[in-house]
Amino acid sequence: MDPPWITKARGKGSYTRGRGRSSPSSSRSSYGSSSSSTPIIQKGGMSLYNLNSRAQERASSSIHLEDIPESDPLYAKLREFITQKQGDSFASIAKEEVDDIKTYEKVEKREMIFLLENSDIQRREEPWKIFQRYLVNGLYFPGESYKTRKYYETLLISTGVEFQHFSGYNTSENVYNFSKMIIKHIIHIEDWGISSMTERQFSLNKVMVSFTYWDYIQAFNKVLCYNNERHKHTWFIKVCAKIFANPIPNWFLNWWSYHGPTIKILPEPFHKLYKEWVKVSPDLNKLYHQEHICYFQQIEQIYFFIEFSVPWIHKWVPEVDFTEEQIPCLYRTYYNNFWDKLMKKDPQTKSIYGQELLDLITKTVHDYKTIPNKGIMTDDSTSVKHMARKISNHDEGEQNEMIMRYLEEVKKKILLNISHYAKSDSSMRSETSEDMHEAQQYEEESPWMIKKVKIFGKIKRQSVKLRPWARHQQHLFTNKNTSLL
Repeated sequence: MDPPWITKARGKGSYTRGRGRSSPSSSRSSYGSSSSSTPIIQKGGMSLYNLNSRAQERASSSIHLEDIPESDPLYAKLREFITQKQGDSFASIAKEEVDDIKTYEKVEKREMIFLLENSDIQRREEPWKIFQRYLVNGLYFPGESYKTRKYYETLLISTGVEFQHFSGYNTSENVYNFSKMIIKHIIHIEDWGISSMTERQFSLNKVMVSFTYWDYIQAFNKVLCYNNERHKHTWFIKVCAKIFANPIPNWFLNWWSYHGPTIKILPEPFHKLYKEWVKVSPDLNKLYHQEHICYFQQIEQIYFFIEFSVPWIHKWVPEVDFTEEQIPCLYRTYYNNFWDKLMKKDPQTKSIYGQELLDLITKTVHDYKTIPNKGIMTDDSTSVKHMARKISNHDEGEQNEMIMRYLEEVKKKILLNISHYAKSDSSMRSETSEDMHEAQQYEEESPWMIKKVKIFGKIKRQSVKLRPWARHQQHLFTNKNTSLL
C-alpha cells in the first residue's frame, strides 16, 4: 500500500503527486525518482539522491579536479568542496548517525507520541515520513494547533527558563543546528495560586496568551521536541542549583526520567568525585531519613547534576514499535551525552575547560568532610532500606565497616531503651509495694475498718492524686469510731 500523499495516475504502474495526467518524466515510484530533488533511498532522516540524465550531462561537461594543477589555489578549494559533498552522501550520513548514537547513553524510558494504523507498519524504518503523514512539517507532537513549540518556549521564558538557538552558516535563521536550555527556576504547585487551573499570561507575538499550571508542566516536555531538516539537532541542558531553594516537585523528577542523564555519561575525573561526594553530602543524609523517596534508584545522581549544574547534551529520535496490546505506535527515544568541551584543553590556559567545575566539586567534598560526624544513624526514623541505600554508595571495604558501625549503634539504642523501661517498671513495682504495705497497716489497727481501708487502697492505687483525699476520709472514719466507743 502506498502512502496517502502518493496517488496513482492513469496508466498501469505509474504514479504521480496530486492531479494530472502521467507522463514519462513523471511516471515513477516514490522511491525510484530520477529527479535530483527526490530521494531514491531514505532511511530515517537520511536520503540518497540521484542525478537525472540532464544533470549527469551537465556534470560531464563540467571541470574535473585532475584538470587543475595542484599548485593552483582553485585546486584546494575544489578538493575541499568535493570532500564536503562526499561527506553528505547517504553512506557517510548513515555511518555518522550510527557512530554518533553509539557515543550517547540511551534513556530507558521512552515517550509514546501517538498510535498508528496497521498500514504504517510497512514503513517501520521510516519514522520521519510517518511524522509528515500525521502532522504538518516541522511539528513533532500532537495537540492543540495554537500550542506550538514556540508557544511552550515563550511560556517557559516568562517563568525563569533561558533559551538560545544557534543556526548553521548555510541554513536560515529559523533552522537550528543546536539549542541551549538553562533551567533557573521551577515553580511548585503550592506557589502557583489558589488552584492549578489559575491562569497566568504571557505575550506571544504581541498577543496576551493564558496558561495554567498544567500547561507549565507540559512545556518542559514539548519544548524539547524540536528537530531540523537533517534531524541532527541537539540540546545543551543545564539545571541551576537555585532550584534547591524549594522542594523539587515530583513532576520534575518524572521529567528527569525522560530527559535527564545518569552518571554513566560522566568522564573519569567527574565520576571519581561523584563517588566521594555521595558519601558525605548532607542533603543526601537528610533525604535518607524521609519516609518516602521518589525516584529512589537515581535520586543521588539527580542531586549531583543539579548541585553542581553539570550540563549535558540531549537528543531524540522516533521509532515505530508496539504497545503491550500489540498496537503499532510511534515512540520518541531519548539519548544523553556528556558535554565533551569540558574535557578539552583551553589553548590559552593549557588546562581543560571543565577544570573550574572540577575544582568546585573537589572543594565542596572537602568542606563536607569537615562536618562533624554524628554517626551513621542520626535519628530513630532511619529505615533499614534507606540505610542500605546509603551504605551501597561506598566501596566494598567501607561497606563492611559501616554495617558493623550501624549494628553497634542499633545495639546501643536497644540497650538504652531497655534500661529506660527497666527503671520505669521498677518504679511502678515500688509504688505498688508501698500501697499494699499501707493497706496491711490499716487492716491490723482496726478490724472494723478492713473493708473501708481496702476500698481506699484500691482508689489510691488507681490514681495517686486521690491519696490526700483518701487519707482525710480515713481520718474522719477513725474519729467517728473513737467517739462511738
